[in-house]
Amino acid sequence: MSADPSSAVPILLIGGYLGAGKTTLINRLLNSELLPANTAVLVNDFGDINIDEQLIRGGSKADNVIGLANGCICCSIADDLSSALEQLRKTSVQRIVLECSGVAEPAKARQQCHYPGFSPQGCVVLVDATAHDDRCNDKYVGALATTQVQQGDLLVVTKSDLNPGFCLPALQAAVSAQDNGLIEMLLGWQAQTAEWQPIQSRSALSFTATTWSQTEVVERAPLLAYLRQLPKSVQRVKGFVRTPDGLLEVHRVDTRVAAQLRLDLSHKPPPLGLVFIGYQPEDLPQRAPSF
Repeated sequence: MSADPSSAVPILLIGGYLGAGKTTLINRLLNSELLPANTAVLVNDFGDINIDEQLIRGGSKADNVIGLANGCICCSIADDLSSALEQLRKTSVQRIVLECSGVAEPAKARQQCHYPGFSPQGCVVLVDATAHDDRCNDKYVGALATTQVQQGDLLVVTKSDLNPGFCLPALQAAVSAQDNGLIEMLLGWQAQTAEWQPIQSRSALSFTATTWSQTEVVERAPLLAYLRQLPKSVQRVKGFVRTPDGLLEVHRVDTRVAAQLRLDLSHKPPPLGLVFIGYQPEDLPQRAPSF
């Protein structure tokens, strides 16, 4: 039985494909003065290193971050979400933000949010303006990318500054991540559908993750060159790497590579290494990369 919406703790789900900007949005929420003090965020990462939790801890003022175990929330760690919610029932938490894995279908995570004392507020799905069209037409990931968007109550278009002409063909509620009032709107927003009907999944794609744990300092240039030459099937790479110049936060989304120095994390460095996520296991690193 679903919780009484008038007394249940609302759960805001943040979904979207790998690299769409979920962690960035969650950090904006956590750093907003409009956010209730007793807010918990559930970080659902994919891979051995919980990189997204490290990014959230490093980029926000909040310390009530619960990192879920590895895997996709829709299947392999549903029990872990239930345990986290059970733990939060004993606290004074007023709101929960749940980050779905970038390879998860938000609808399956939403089903798990109907837990005693809690109720899904709605599902926000982020859409990357620079990559969405290509992903939807990709024979491997197209079905998943399309399903994720279809399952969103509200779409937030990210990176529109890099592709100003992007528009969504579907007749769904959508706003821009550049909107100055986005955070205020999300905190006061409630999905309008009283009885949500799940959308049938068309995706049968399976993702695999592998982890490289850093043991020696590496040079920046060969590291980035290595990431750029990875096959397209390696959809996401993320992590922190120690270089002679300092701690480097590294991202690869599709074939785009970005890196920035994080001197602000030098006092409490996160676990060092990279998580590689892809849909063809043979394309993932089988041994420690040579940079």
